[in-house]
Amino acid sequence: MKKIDSGESIRDYSIDWDRIKIESLDVMKLAKAGVIVPEEAIYYDDDDIESDEDFEGDWVKIDYDPIEELKMKTEVEIVLNRDIKQWIDSKNIKLDKLIENLLNNFHKTQKIVSKE
Repeated sequence: MKKIDSGESIRDYSIDWDRIKIESLDVMKLAKAGVIVPEEAIYYDDDDIESDEDFEGDWVKIDYDPIEELKMKTEVEIVLNRDIKQWIDSKNIKLDKLIENLLNNFHKTQKIVSKE
């Protein structure tokens, strides 16, 4: 876990799932690093689990793989003028959603224009 926490690659390592148990919180770290932990290798300590009313009730299976969805994301760094940055902050604009929508609409427009 030290390598994952420090951002080092674990690509050349293997795990013998028959001999090791992983704490549930560490499973999330491994998942972020692209490691899928089999259910039987996960250790749960009920004393570490807090009740949360948002998670009570019936659980429903989702129709997508959140790990695959993360792989589809692209991270971009942009430089904004100070006044634009202040405007975005003052309007509580979700910049990632704005850019995503702009690109989707631009792509749709380009497809329509290219057909003509």
